[in-house]
Amino acid sequence: MYENQDQELQNKIIALYVLGCLDIAVTDQSLNELILSTGLVNYFSFRAALGEHVKNGSVALFADNDGYTLYEITDQGRAELATLREMLSPALKNAYDDVLLHEKDRIIRETTVNAYPFIDINKNQSVRCYIREKGNKIVDIRIPVPDQDTADAICENWKKDAYSILSKIILIASE
Repeated sequence: MYENQDQELQNKIIALYVLGCLDIAVTDQSLNELILSTGLVNYFSFRAALGEHVKNGSVALFADNDGYTLYEITDQGRAELATLREMLSPALKNAYDDVLLHEKDRIIRETTVNAYPFIDINKNQSVRCYIREKGNKIVDIRIPVPDQDTADAICENWKKDAYSILSKIILIASE
């Protein structure tokens, strides 16, 4: 499955390195996008390395309230990364540092604060806005909307300033 043993070790280190740099629970999709974006790691090799980390406890695998798969580096994984970090090839480290520089904030925002439009079971347009901490949604608001333009505006505003909007909602609710 691996090209060679060195590649196997590099893939294991990369998985820990990226999760360690993010330092949050990240969705399966976001993790795949980050790891595979450089073109330097084979999907199947990466998934095998990630599976080994989950099996040995260096990466936690769990589902959030909606059943989305999330991965998070554990304390054991951080210790392993500290030991193995120097074995990561400089070329791979630089490639992933560049990807993380450009994508880390977006991934963190998408993972922790997000909103998306959807059609509910009654075929009405709605928006779902949430804030997630440690893999659990601590705020989960569903809002019916009249049209797609309104849905898009709500999603955009929530993504830009969720905490301010939430504090306004709490103030109004407490009056």
